[in-house]
Amino acid sequence: MPVLLSKTCAWLSSKATSLRGGTGSSVRSLISNAMWTLAAKIVVQFTQVATFVVAARTLASAEFGLFSYVAALVALLLVLAEGGWREFVMKTNHEEGRLDQIATVAIISGASAMMVGLSIATFLGLYLKMPHEALLVTLFGLWLLPTPFSSVCEGIFIADARLRELSIIKVAAELCGTVLAIVGLLHGWNIFALVAGRLVTQLLTVIAFIGILRWLPKLGIRSVFFWEIFEFSKHVVYNRMIVLMRSYSGTLVVGSVLGLAEAGYYRAAERIVSAFTDLVCEPGRQIAWGVFRKVAASNGAGGEASPEIGAKATNYLVFLMVASAPVHIGLALMSGTLIHLVLGDDWAPAAILVSLLSVKQILLVPGCITEPLLSLTGSIRKVPGAILINSLVSVGLMLALSPFGMVAAASGQFIAAVFSFAVSAWLQSRYGAVNWLRVLRGCVHPVAALIAMALTVIALGNVATQSLASGLTTNVLQILAGSLVYAATLAVLHKIAGGLLPVTAANLEIKL
Repeated sequence: MPVLLSKTCAWLSSKATSLRGGTGSSVRSLISNAMWTLAAKIVVQFTQVATFVVAARTLASAEFGLFSYVAALVALLLVLAEGGWREFVMKTNHEEGRLDQIATVAIISGASAMMVGLSIATFLGLYLKMPHEALLVTLFGLWLLPTPFSSVCEGIFIADARLRELSIIKVAAELCGTVLAIVGLLHGWNIFALVAGRLVTQLLTVIAFIGILRWLPKLGIRSVFFWEIFEFSKHVVYNRMIVLMRSYSGTLVVGSVLGLAEAGYYRAAERIVSAFTDLVCEPGRQIAWGVFRKVAASNGAGGEASPEIGAKATNYLVFLMVASAPVHIGLALMSGTLIHLVLGDDWAPAAILVSLLSVKQILLVPGCITEPLLSLTGSIRKVPGAILINSLVSVGLMLALSPFGMVAAASGQFIAAVFSFAVSAWLQSRYGAVNWLRVLRGCVHPVAALIAMALTVIALGNVATQSLASGLTTNVLQILAGSLVYAATLAVLHKIAGGLLPVTAANLEIKL
């Protein structure tokens, strides 16, 4: 078994080597950045779940509903305030005071969003006589002020591949904010504790960014640069507004058609799947920015897709699918156990939804690199239309199939994911020079490994039902055995076939 695992590590290392030019130090840097980013994401997910559990046990449903409603509206305002500044920092060069100008725009947009929030709070307090709601909106408004500038600083860290420092800052700030929120909830601060936690997290993050970067922007912006950043921003904002509205459509449609209980099951399933997906896609997106940006800068393609960046993206997609597919398939196989342990038996109907949505999510993983890839190849304008079409298909299928039940609605989202996968593949091939035929051939070995993993997990589950082994012991054994079988199968196939995608560091291309 150790020999098989070493073969798997060697195969994965060959993928990582191709992504960073082949040097040992570059490979170690890539893996280190990935691990730090993943660790930070895990901590953030854990703190959010911990805060949610405490809030659910201390707040009345009406209070939590008020917080969720206001937070959703603030999220829309935040998309406008952030404006894609982080992505613009990662896309552009950092010469001639461009960072100072981006920061100026971010500070102005944050101040504008805060003023909108404070104006709404004033209206609620003075005219509608709703002091609690006014205070909640006021705190959210204060939180909006530093957030856009924080995204600019985050973009600098990502562009410079300083993901270790970024992860440490995020983890430290998130832990402080979570402690404050939980202490506040336990001491009767109610929903204000949740906003106070967010505000403290953001303030500590900005202070740490400024201290480590040793940078305070000089305010000022030239008109030519303003129109350049505005042209980029409008596409990013449009994309994210559509995505944000799409993310709430499932729960809203199911709740309207089938009732609030079914909406609760569906939202719980979506939240569980998104937690696992974020562990893969967010680090994957951040690392993609660093990997593709270096290639785009080195080959001087002038904002166009080049064979070099296409080869890099092709390799990266194979690597991403190898890493993400077992996570989602494992979640689909273990959904019933997870629901039982985390939510309880009352939430059992959500298990089948988790399985369907997690399998669907595999098809959406490649789309997480579309934004960085097309931004760096000068084709970001193509993304909004694609997102709109995908959203219309998703919402249309939800409306059409929801009357037939939750399972039908989730199955419809699988069909929508197939459509979205096809659109992403076309965009990446047409405007990012990705060779999707090579990507699909590169996924043959992982698919075989996934089948072996699934058969192992199912077989152990069947054996457990006929034995006296405890459920938790069996579940742990299923996870460990499934992981080992996946890795071992990859190793065996790589040893027998020599790898369908042997990579040469000399030309950074995949040889078939």
